[in-house]
Amino acid sequence: MSNQRSAQPDALAEAPPPPGQSALVAAGLAIGILLLGIQLWLLTVALDLYLAGRGDQVWSLALVSGVIFAGGLAVLLILGRRPRLARPWPSGAVAAEPP
Repeated sequence: MSNQRSAQPDALAEAPPPPGQSALVAAGLAIGILLLGIQLWLLTVALDLYLAGRGDQVWSLALVSGVIFAGGLAVLLILGRRPRLARPWPSGAVAAEPP
């Protein structure tokens, strides 16, 4: 009995991901890398403006960076969602047909 329980996690680990899951993860990774690159560029521009004595313009860049950060968090939330699985009907129940 204990051999069957130890074999089940291995079978689940080797199972292919659900359809579309790998494409969704790849898209999320690409968006994340793009957002990170944009934020690094904004940091460079903000530092350049600050060192040039135009610190008042840095706040608008900080606001844009915050919006990008929120977008990254939204992508993480979307990737963390789990699809709803249909519950099996009780043994004696019959599904009603649509009219």
